[in-house]
Amino acid sequence: MLCSRCSTNLPDGSQFCLKCGQKVAFAEGSTTPAAIHNESTCSKCGTSLHRTAEFCLRCGQPVISSAKRAAITPVQSSEIEVPQPWPARRQHRSVLWLLALVVLGAVLWAATSKGPAAEQVQEFVRWSQTQSIVDSSVSVNPHGFSSWTLTVPPGALNVTVTGEFSAVAAGPHTGKSNESGKDHDAEIEAYVMTDAAFAVWSTGYSAQTEYESGPATAGTINAPLPAGAGIYQLVLSNKNSARAKTVHATVLLRYKSWSADVLVRLKDRFWNWLGQ
Repeated sequence: MLCSRCSTNLPDGSQFCLKCGQKVAFAEGSTTPAAIHNESTCSKCGTSLHRTAEFCLRCGQPVISSAKRAAITPVQSSEIEVPQPWPARRQHRSVLWLLALVVLGAVLWAATSKGPAAEQVQEFVRWSQTQSIVDSSVSVNPHGFSSWTLTVPPGALNVTVTGEFSAVAAGPHTGKSNESGKDHDAEIEAYVMTDAAFAVWSTGYSAQTEYESGPATAGTINAPLPAGAGIYQLVLSNKNSARAKTVHATVLLRYKSWSADVLVRLKDRFWNWLGQ
């Protein structure tokens, strides 16, 4: 018997072509398909199938070979390696980045704030530096002066010289007082100037100053200086008086230091804090 579509030679009694699945018309009284050499059976009707059959001879069901069946066999869920949604390494890095952002924010806050809490943080990490220039009573000769050197390191920011002074004249008053009875001969002058300007001023010439108090028996020093390295002189001048003075002065040099040394100390303190 031949298939009417593809002319495949079919076993007697076939109802469908084993090659193309075409329904086969056969005479009444035909017998059922003869037993044939097979490798499998139809999954729908259980008819034995030829090893080359692509369709069932009885019901026309497409045949799935064992190779194809193996290829489409679903993989057990236990055999599938499901990637973790948040790997431990990535989570660890995220925590480190978060800590780094927190530290950076704290540093920026400490750098830009001027409140008491920020100043305490700056002192803790030694970002805010304070140096004592003078804190004592000194004698200043008539028509003389006393000076102290201030050294500002590279990278210094917000540099200021702050403090106060008061002068007491030695010996009796020999000058004239003004209408209010103020003794001008008891006054002294405070200056802050660069080292180069001081070299000019000390020889008797006028020079540019970063700060000058004017004649006073007492005063407060608040002298902002340029950022960066520099050498300056704090001067208590008695040049205009013939009387010696005893001057008590408390003067500080303040600045903020953005340096690698400060960052290293900050890092060490931070990791030590984490380890506690």
